[in-house]
Amino acid sequence: MDRDYVLRVVMPAVHHSLYEAPKTSVHHAMYEAAAISYLLGRGYDFYTARQIVESWEVGEAFPPYQTHPMYPAGYPHVY
Repeated sequence: MDRDYVLRVVMPAVHHSLYEAPKTSVHHAMYEAAAISYLLGRGYDFYTARQIVESWEVGEAFPPYQTHPMYPAGYPHVY
């Protein structure tokens, strides 16, 4: 596997998440980068992958995987 190819493919997701982190949280940005990168690996282009991931957000969080006012911390226990 070509290292440069892999890093070049995920670079837009990383840059987008670094841009989002100060406005949200590092926790949120990591989920976002991982989800977008996963979709890129499944064949989606960056813009479509980002739109899909953004559509999953509820109040700048990904419940129940991120703490959100309507979900108790750590619910459900996914490890």
